[in-house]
Amino acid sequence: MKRLEGKTAIVTGGGQGIGRAISETFAREGAIVWIPDFFPDRAKATADAIQASGGNAYADQVDVTKEESVQAMVDRAVKKLGRIDVLVNNAGVDILKAMEEMTVQEFDSLFAVNVRGVFLCCKHVVPHMKKAGKGNIVNMGSSAGYIGAPFQTAYCASKGAVHQFTKALAVECTSANIRVNAIAPGGVKTSMLDYLSSEFAKKGVDINAFSNMQLGGWATPADIAAMALFLASDESRQVHGAALQIDGGLTAA
Repeated sequence: MKRLEGKTAIVTGGGQGIGRAISETFAREGAIVWIPDFFPDRAKATADAIQASGGNAYADQVDVTKEESVQAMVDRAVKKLGRIDVLVNNAGVDILKAMEEMTVQEFDSLFAVNVRGVFLCCKHVVPHMKKAGKGNIVNMGSSAGYIGAPFQTAYCASKGAVHQFTKALAVECTSANIRVNAIAPGGVKTSMLDYLSSEFAKKGVDINAFSNMQLGGWATPADIAAMALFLASDESRQVHGAALQIDGGLTAA
């Protein structure tokens, strides 16, 4: 039996990178996947690829920073799928800037996606999970939520907030039989890593020098998807309120 057979899942930011890998992995393991992304063409490309491979997926558009957009997305998903078993809050952004050079608007926009987006999706999905008597939430944190990183003060702070939000919501949702966990990846080979490499290079820093701090170098989206699959499955039924590091040992030193 497939590990997510019969389950439904929302994966925000599922159009590319880690989100796409999670969406494809969930579908391969039997889940019906709802894929909301800020860029609808990316969401459609992921859903089309899943369907072409025999999976079941639907594309949608969402701006996780806006409550009306999130609520409408969740309503559409529930109407089509009937219920939501798993929510993966994967959508996220980064801005690489020295702290004193970052504008208030940039700081607020980063927190709006990385923190407010997690809050809004949970706010509008949790009531449906409570009604069903069960649920499973996986938030995307980061190793940057545990350790400092140059030119990433806002990003580090936002991911630290995600980790603490995850723990607090887990405590709050225990009696409702809703598990809440987070994944804290290190460097992952995605377009965001390409962006960071380019921005670090402008500051005279070779980001690849950090890859030897991770076991086997940079992780792949498939590595993170495997952890998301474990957390979304019943195999992790006793994992609750955790922010699990999958960083090749980056934060161990």
